[in-house]
Amino acid sequence: MVQRMTSMDREHLDRVRDRFTRTAQQFAKFALAKRSEEAERLVRLAAPRGDELALDLACGPGTFLRAFAPRVRFIVGVDLTAAMLAEARHAIARAALGNAAFACGNGYALPFADASLGLCACGYSLHHMLEPVRAVVELSRVLQPGGRMAIADMVVPDGADVDFTNRIERARDTSHASTLRLAELHHLLEAAGLCLVASEIGERVRDFDEWMQTVGSPRGTAVYEQTRRLMEESIPGDAAGFRPRPVPPKLEFVQTSAFVVAEKTA
Repeated sequence: MVQRMTSMDREHLDRVRDRFTRTAQQFAKFALAKRSEEAERLVRLAAPRGDELALDLACGPGTFLRAFAPRVRFIVGVDLTAAMLAEARHAIARAALGNAAFACGNGYALPFADASLGLCACGYSLHHMLEPVRAVVELSRVLQPGGRMAIADMVVPDGADVDFTNRIERARDTSHASTLRLAELHHLLEAAGLCLVASEIGERVRDFDEWMQTVGSPRGTAVYEQTRRLMEESIPGDAAGFRPRPVPPKLEFVQTSAFVVAEKTA
């Protein structure tokens, strides 16, 4: 059943679009350089057969699409932001990949028929969605029986305070909705009629200043100062699960991510 967009949905999608329009170039530079290994990891777990028609939802600058394209028959990148699609087209052209196309859209209403795709990927985007369950159900709708869904996203480590984690993320980026725990991500996939095939956790040490620059809030801005204060407040007991540590003059922290693949059984 198609759900109508609410005013809250539209306002949040506007925030996402604005954030990634403003930061398209710096985000593309980061993602294409620093997330390539993670993209290859997700491809390995998804294990494409090679004959799939595939989708990369919220493709951004093409980081995951670029990794999947050589392993499938054809892949479409869908993103909400025209500026990000422009970056993705440049990245695919540089990689000389001729089996990709792009469309502007969002994960709540995909422009594909039921059971028309063999593989769907979504990298680091569910945390920008107010209702990630809607996107996962929509991805499941367009998957063929036996097709696979491959998800990479940040997760809240066990033992961390979810509210504190999301408070830091939202201070940094108003387009952030919620970071899930791994068990919640598994539940979303299973509730959409998918069977879990693979699930791995990865960790990456991040430089706080670089992290802030990718959202266009360098040192000296109010957003930077507020986010850094919250991150430093989380150090005692590692309340938010970022394991931040001063490495003068830097502040480093750990970003925990999940790489999950599930299969549509019917």
